[in-house]
Amino acid sequence: MLSEIAFLAYYPTRKRFNNNSFEGNYNIGANIIMDVLRRKGIYCDICTPDTAQKYKIVLISLTSDYDCIAFYCAVALLPSWQPGRRFKVVAGGAGMQNPTTIKKYIDYAVFGRGENIIYPLIDCIKGGGMFTHESIMNLPDIHSVKLCQASELYPHEINLGRGCRQWSESFIGCPNKCLFCNYTWTRKRVGNGDTYYQCDLTMKRSIECLWKDIPKINKKEGRIRTAIDGFSERLRMIYGKKISNREIIDGINHLGGFPGITVLLVYNISNMPHETQDDREELYLTMRQPTPKNRIIVVLHSTPFRPSLLTPMQWAPVTLYPATSDSSAQVIHDSDKLRVIHSFSNEGPWAQLETMIVNRATTETDKLFHALCFHVKLKKGTSREKVELLKRSFDLTPYLRDYSAEEIHPAWFLSSYSDNTKLRGLYNVAESKISGKESQL
Repeated sequence: MLSEIAFLAYYPTRKRFNNNSFEGNYNIGANIIMDVLRRKGIYCDICTPDTAQKYKIVLISLTSDYDCIAFYCAVALLPSWQPGRRFKVVAGGAGMQNPTTIKKYIDYAVFGRGENIIYPLIDCIKGGGMFTHESIMNLPDIHSVKLCQASELYPHEINLGRGCRQWSESFIGCPNKCLFCNYTWTRKRVGNGDTYYQCDLTMKRSIECLWKDIPKINKKEGRIRTAIDGFSERLRMIYGKKISNREIIDGINHLGGFPGITVLLVYNISNMPHETQDDREELYLTMRQPTPKNRIIVVLHSTPFRPSLLTPMQWAPVTLYPATSDSSAQVIHDSDKLRVIHSFSNEGPWAQLETMIVNRATTETDKLFHALCFHVKLKKGTSREKVELLKRSFDLTPYLRDYSAEEIHPAWFLSSYSDNTKLRGLYNVAESKISGKESQL
C-alpha cells in the first residue's frame, strides 16, 4: 500500500554518493525522523521531485546550505511544485537556517531538533489543520523562530545502512565555544562525547580528535583527523581555538613517534577576518619545524571562512580572495620524515559565495539565486570566473560585507539557546582584541 508520506530524494550539488539516499552518516537526522514515525505506525516512502505529487506529505532533509541550492534546482521549474500544489512540504535539518530562497516550495520549515515535533505536525496536517510552534516557520511568511533543542539523547538505535554499524546518539553539541562554529552555538550540550560530529560514531575509518587530545593517542593509527581552524596563533586564540604553535609542533612529533607512516588530516579555516599573508606564513613555518622519528604526512585542508548564522561571527565580513583553492596540492614542506601538503580539494571563492547567498538571502535575492541555480554560463568555468560573471549582473555586497549591531541582519528571524545580544557581545570583544593587537604592531 502506498504511504501518504515520503522523503524526497534529490541530487546534491556537492557529490556524496550517486544520489541523496538516506544511507550513511550524512542523513542521521532523516533516519531519526523516519524511526520516530515508524514507531507511531507511519511508514515513509522515498519519492523523487516528479513523483512527489502522489503523496499527501513530502519530507525534505537539508543537510547543508548546498542542499538548499540542490533542492531549488530540483523543484523550482516543475509545475507540480508551484504554490497551490496538492501536497504539503515539511523541511528541516542542519541546512535549514535561512529558508528565504526556497520559501515558495516549503509549507513548514522545522528549525533545530525535530523528533518531538514531527509526529504532532504530521498528525495536524493529515487532519487538515494549521500547525504552529516556536521552532516552525509557516512559509512563505518569514517570521521569528527559535531552534528546538533536545533535552535528552535519542534513546533508540538507528540502522544507517551502507555498511555502518547500528548507530546510537552519545552526545549533542560541543563544550568548546569557538566563535565561528555553527555546531556548538546551535546545539545545546547533552552528554559527554569528545568528538566534533556523530560521523565518528558511524564510520570508523580514522580517528577524529581535538588537537589537545593528540598527546593521549598511545598507539599507532594510520589516519587521524583534527583541526586547528586558523593560520596563526593570534587568530586561533582570539576566535576560540586555543592552540599554540608549540602545541602544533609537539603534536606532530608525538604522532611521528609511532612506527610506520601516519597521515594527519588537519582541517583549517582560511580567509578569516583580519587574516594576512604573515598569518599564513606563520603556519607554514610552524609546520616545517617538527622533527618526527618516523614518517608523517600532514594534509592541510583549508575551508574559506563563512560567517555562520547563530554564531558570534555571523556579523563578520567575507573575503573571497586569496582563493583557497589556488593552494590545492601545493607542497609546504617535504623531507625524509615529514611531508606537509595542502589538500587536493580546497574550496574556492564560488563555493564560499554560494553559501553566503543562501545564508544572507532576503526578498531581494530571488533573481540572483535563480541565476545562480540555472544560468547556463554558471555551469562551467573556474570558481573565480563564475564569481566575476555573477558580479557583473548583481550587487554582491549584501552577502559579503560586515553588519553593525544597529543594522537588521538578513537572518533577523533566527534565535537559539544563546541570546543574540550575548553573541554580538562576544564578537565585539574579539574585534576589540584583534584591533588592539594590530595597533601595537
